[in-house]
Amino acid sequence: MPMKLYLAGPDVFAPDALARFDAMRAACRASGFEPLTPADAAPPEGLQGAALARFIKDANIALIRRCDAVVANIAPFRGPNMDPGTAWEIGYAEALGKPVMLWSETPALLAERTPGDGRLDAQGWLIENFGLAENLMIAINSHGVAPDFAAALARLRSRTGN
Repeated sequence: MPMKLYLAGPDVFAPDALARFDAMRAACRASGFEPLTPADAAPPEGLQGAALARFIKDANIALIRRCDAVVANIAPFRGPNMDPGTAWEIGYAEALGKPVMLWSETPALLAERTPGDGRLDAQGWLIENFGLAENLMIAINSHGVAPDFAAALARLRSRTGN
C-alpha cells in the first residue's frame, strides 16, 4: 500500500490551485505515493463564514491524521514568512509524530527576505538570523528544506525506502 502524503502549503490560494494540485498529485503517484490535499474535501453547499472555516479546518485535520507524512511548501506567503496555516499543519503533524518534508522554491534566507537593516526589522524588532529558510521552529528538522516539490518527494522516498 503506498505511503499517504498530505500536501500542505499556500498553493490552495493560488489562482491555478487545481492545476497545481493536479501536477503535485501526478508527481506523487509517479513516485509511488498517494496524495492527500486540502482540495480533496468539498464542503457542503451553503456553508459560509465561520462554519465554512470550521469545515475546512476539521477536514484538513482528518487528512493529516490519515496521512503517513506531510510534504509542506514553506515558500514566503504574503510577506517574508510562510503561510501561518501551513505552519500550524506542520506543528500538528510533528506533534502526531509524522515525518514532515519541507520545500521552497525561494532560495533567499528568512533574514534576507525580512525588511530592515539586517539586525532589526522595520518595526524595530530583532530579525531572526540563523541562516535558515524560515523560522527556526519550522526549518530545524531532520530533512532540511528541499529546493522544489520534486526534490522533496525524492528526499522522502530515499529516507523512507518507498
